[in-house]
Amino acid sequence: MTDQPGEEYEALFRPEEPAAEPVVAQITETGRVFKSQGVHENEEALLALPTSRASKLRTLERVNSPALEQSGQIPSPKSSRDERARRSRRGVVFGALNALWIYGITVGATLIFGLADVLIFGGEPGALAGFGLFAVSVFASLAVRSQDDSQAIFAPAIAFFVMAMTVGQINVTDTSLMNRFVTVFFTLGNNWLWVIGSTIVALGVVAFRRRSFR
Repeated sequence: MTDQPGEEYEALFRPEEPAAEPVVAQITETGRVFKSQGVHENEEALLALPTSRASKLRTLERVNSPALEQSGQIPSPKSSRDERARRSRRGVVFGALNALWIYGITVGATLIFGLADVLIFGGEPGALAGFGLFAVSVFASLAVRSQDDSQAIFAPAIAFFVMAMTVGQINVTDTSLMNRFVTVFFTLGNNWLWVIGSTIVALGVVAFRRRSFR
């Protein structure tokens, strides 16, 4: 008989093993589901490329989602091509001068022609000044940018009035203010055909440009 304790005795004093902790599955955030342009399935998914950046890419032209095209968020390839064609025509046919340049060129050229007229032929400005006004009005109506094209219509009358107030007074001997004002009035009246004609031509050119841009 041995004094060695049995298995039952060891079981009474054996420390209990800690229970295994439950394994918790780690959830990884994978983000949203994205789809490419032209994919019709899974409409709840977001576009991989935001619509705000899609219009800035020249190579992104394949958009076949009817819902997006009808809502107006993404332009269709045809409308994009038409817009680029209109912009290219604008750069070739239409000018790029703003309203300040148009008034400066029109008034400056009219003053030069008016000065040459009164120095060469004497008296008040006449046909030479009128021809210069007509020529510069045609140029201004072609060279003005589309958003300022209406200024080319008003520029001829303003330019000739400035010329009559300045250069047209060179050969006036009477220094009274009233007589000088009357001289300006007669200068405009004697050259009304050039002023009205230049204005009508500028109006016609502007109208043609607007029609061709549509």
